Amino acid sequence: MNITYRRYKDITDYQKICTFLEESYQSYGTRFDNNLSLFEFQCALSAGMEEPIKYIDEVLENVFLWFDNDTLVGVLEEGSFCITAKYRFIFDEIVRVGEKFYSAVDNNMEWEVYDNDTDYEKVLLENGYNKSDEYWVRRDFDLGNSVNQLELPEGFYIESVPNLKEYDEVYTAYKLCYGILFNKGIFHKFYETSTYRKQLDLVVLGPDNNVVALNSGRYDEKNKLVTIEAVSCYHDYRGKGISKALLLNVLNAAKELGAEKATVYTAMPEKYPAPNKLYESVGFNLVGKRYVWKKT
Repeated sequence: MNITYRRYKDITDYQKICTFLEESYQSYGTRFDNNLSLFEFQCALSAGMEEPIKYIDEVLENVFLWFDNDTLVGVLEEGSFCITAKYRFIFDEIVRVGEKFYSAVDNNMEWEVYDNDTDYEKVLLENGYNKSDEYWVRRDFDLGNSVNQLELPEGFYIESVPNLKEYDEVYTAYKLCYGILFNKGIFHKFYETSTYRKQLDLVVLGPDNNVVALNSGRYDEKNKLVTIEAVSCYHDYRGKGISKALLLNVLNAAKELGAEKATVYTAMPEKYPAPNKLYESVGFNLVGKRYVWKKT
């Protein structure tokens, strides 16, 4: 082995990362972190947030890559990392590089690892980190199972976001989900990514053609995996089964695309019970909890 690391260089590295994430998902299977859909989503989001729109190279300029000779085996972007299964031993160096290059900007460096990933936990303990009470939840839905349909209330209907002529309400709804003001730049960047499918980018419109709920999902075709980024409904329209009907519609659309699994990543149920109950109610099963590690 000849393990080296360097900073991101150019668009060819972006392509290497995409291929790496597709292939590493097959070796981990249950690790949401190894997900092409999430990577493309975050890149498109970061590129389109500001004016002028950024190039991918600008978005990823502070990413570090680990290689075994010419083979990409690990990626680090601040506290977010991905490592090929048999190269998990490089995590110690990843932590040290992260502290060296990111702590100058963020003195509160954090890492997120799945519970019972004891090798990662050992490295973090040795470097002065402690496991906090904060965590994220990963759930999967087996699309080999039947998916029920649920009718929307009378006067409500589902529409694909690209089919809409006015996006202002959609931008507001996305802000409700992510806390970020969306714009045309972000949406156009979404459309350019390999995992975007209009069948998974949906809103529910009410009787007055106003947006009342939305879903954002993406499709990794190679791994036949759909990632649900968000399902959200405005407070005044909750309790009518709208979110559940929308989610079931998305799962059926995923099956039609050829997906075999859908995955979703939520905040801790103690603080955000509604979305967690929604996914559980349609049959998403718990895969694991990803805890936040911090230095005290």
